[in-house]
Formats: sequence, C-alpha cells, structure tokens
Amino acid sequence: MPSAVRSASPRQNGITKLTNCRLVRGDALVWDDVWISSATGKIIRSQSAFYDELIMPDEVIDLGGRIVSPGFIECQLNGAYGFNFSTATADMALYAKQVRDLNKKLAETGVTSYIPTVTSQTSDLYKKVRLAPCFSRHNRAEFRC
Repeated sequence: MPSAVRSASPRQNGITKLTNCRLVRGDALVWDDVWISSATGKIIRSQSAFYDELIMPDEVIDLGGRIVSPGFIECQLNGAYGFNFSTATADMALYAKQVRDLNKKLAETGVTSYIPTVTSQTSDLYKKVRLAPCFSRHNRAEFRC
C-alpha cells in the first residue's frame, strides 16, 4: 500500500519523491527513486537537486514496489467498454456518468489522456454532446469527466 510522508522542512519546493518503486528502463524494470517537480510536472535529476542545489523533497511517497511507467495517450477514441461518444442519452447527466466510468476503466489500462471523437452525425447531436457536463472547459484540463 502506498504511503506518503511530508517533509518537516518549512521550505516548500514542490518536489515529490517516489520511492520503493520499479521503473521501465529499456526492456527492464529497475528499482530506483523518481523526483518530480509539481511546478513543471517533469522528472528532475535527484542527485543534482540534492547535492548541487541542496534540495530535499517536500513529500516522499512509498509505492510499495509498484511499477512507475508513462501513460498512453489515445489520439482518437470513438468510445470503449460499451460506451460510444456518438450515442447521446436523453439525460446528459447519465452521459457524463458514463464518461467518468469510461475514464476509470481507461486509466486501469494505462491510458491517461484521450481525444474523444464523435463520428459523422447530425449537427444536433454534436451540439448536445459538446455541451455535456463532462466536457466543460473546467473538466477538460483534468482526466475526470
């Protein structure tokens, strides 16, 4: 079970250390730590941060031996797991729930982002789907419709 420990340091730098994890390197899994900057969202070089810049992570998360790997980006998704973006429901709240359920299932398979695609349809359907609660400007930035 992953566990998180926060630094006692009053200085906050936005660095999170993932420890006790395996990383994909080439065609092998290797045991290593990963330091991530929340400011940039990028992996940083832990040794240069620690030795050159004297930075300690704000938070350490023990992943308990889990694998850390990049997520897949699906660049055209018409639907999956019995759901189709082109099939609107009378209740668009139900449509939004189906999208949320789809997101959870996709995340379980390693898909972290996708572009929902509506196949050729009537203009009414495009408008209805585009205005679905799960595709508001606020929700698009996060994989959480």
